[in-house]
Amino acid sequence: MTRFPRLVFAALVAVIVAPTAARSDPWLPLDVGNRWEYGGTGGAHQVETITGQRIVRGRVVSVKSYDEGPDAGLENYWLLDADGSVLLAGFMRPSGGLAWAYEPPIRLLPVPPIVGPQPFQNVVVYDLFTDAVVFNGSFRFDVLEDVMLTVPAGSFHAFGVGQAIPLPGPGVGSRPTLAADGRWLGTGPPSIYLVETTDWFTEGVGEVQYKSDVLYQLLGFGRPTPTVHSSWGAIKRLYR
Repeated sequence: MTRFPRLVFAALVAVIVAPTAARSDPWLPLDVGNRWEYGGTGGAHQVETITGQRIVRGRVVSVKSYDEGPDAGLENYWLLDADGSVLLAGFMRPSGGLAWAYEPPIRLLPVPPIVGPQPFQNVVVYDLFTDAVVFNGSFRFDVLEDVMLTVPAGSFHAFGVGQAIPLPGPGVGSRPTLAADGRWLGTGPPSIYLVETTDWFTEGVGEVQYKSDVLYQLLGFGRPTPTVHSSWGAIKRLYR
């Protein structure tokens, strides 16, 4: 092999082998099989898994399924924008017969995250069962924290987000009992205009901590085994 083909070969290998190092990791990894395990205050426990994909209002979204506690059976629907921002497309709670879709999907975490208020998002909320309009108005999720968090799974650099103006939702009076992603919030005192961090995201891991009925912290995160798409033999054959 002459010097020029060797240089070309080395450049091609660098492009094929190193792209994952050059790209940013997703702030919510959505590969099927990804699994998060959380421990909550008072012995609560939750397992969340990306179980597949479905179509929600014409978009392919990833399904995150919940196994335990008051959120057992919950599915919520996620996708990533072109810039990597984390978008929430809706949720379904079969036990309560409740399912909402957001049009357009709610931008929960902008990427890159920068602490500060975010623009209001005009969203139409649809009933996934009937396609009837449930609500037409504005949502706003702000990036409230840039912190180092220590949870049972380790220490993580995280950005915390919260819904700046929680909107009345399914529940009692003016206090929503469900978060925008369908998680159960419990039955505490009214907090409709209280701005607080509810979800903490880490690049490459997803949520390392969140508040719903109690505070949940990450115990462990697992990815499915990746499939190898190229081999050294395939690369070498290009130069024979």
